[in-house]
Amino acid sequence: MNKSNVKTPKILFVGAMETELRPLLKGLKATQIKKLLNVFPLYIATHKSVDVSIIETFVGETNASVATLEAIKEINPDFVIKYGCVGGSYAESRNGDVIIPIGFFHRTSWITRTKEGKPTKDSSLWQSVFGELPHQVNSNNLGGLPYYFPVDKKYIDLSQKALKELSINAVNCYVGGGNMWAFDQEFLNNMEEVMLPKDSKNRRFVSDMESYSIAHACYVTEKPFFGCYAVASNDYADEPYNPNRVPEQMERLVPYALRLIETLGETE
Repeated sequence: MNKSNVKTPKILFVGAMETELRPLLKGLKATQIKKLLNVFPLYIATHKSVDVSIIETFVGETNASVATLEAIKEINPDFVIKYGCVGGSYAESRNGDVIIPIGFFHRTSWITRTKEGKPTKDSSLWQSVFGELPHQVNSNNLGGLPYYFPVDKKYIDLSQKALKELSINAVNCYVGGGNMWAFDQEFLNNMEEVMLPKDSKNRRFVSDMESYSIAHACYVTEKPFFGCYAVASNDYADEPYNPNRVPEQMERLVPYALRLIETLGETE
């Protein structure tokens, strides 16, 4: 094969906080080139002949959706990867765990009623807004769009391969997005029951404010999306979150991110 004819992929990393992105920007020797919409910093770099862009969205799902769509329009990437810390929302999660996402759902969309339809303050009995029951928001209400976004298995396998080469253990999890921080165990157990795919044996999930919005933006623009995550704290055990440790936690993910870039470059 004539390598000069091989397309070099373009990769877009999406991160919310500067402290999350700082180690990656340093590792890539990235340079800020502009602010999209005069708000969101956009950086570029090259790693092993692969063009890499990084967009800083700031915190929250609305920022993430706006900034991601603008970055996709600007860059037209072949792959989009969320880079950041998450809350561990299952009992066994530990600070520093590396997470491979297997699907994205909206974890803050709730009907404050019991299964029998009675209003209740007990959040362990709430129902998801999204579903196929008559009173839920289904794909018809969404114009045919899904409300759950699975990760393509080939990107799960690719992530596992990259981590194995680095001798880094990882956990496969669902990622719930939305602007809610939840620590009550009964509520977290209810999230697992009513929001994760019923046919999945994997019942673990982590929480990230921005990922669901990014997944939605990537779906409508037909861009493959997955993530590069580390657990910042165990929300299930009400472990305190220490923002000062974020750069240290994200430093560990830099070799993983670089290996993902290399692996994606090899697959094109």
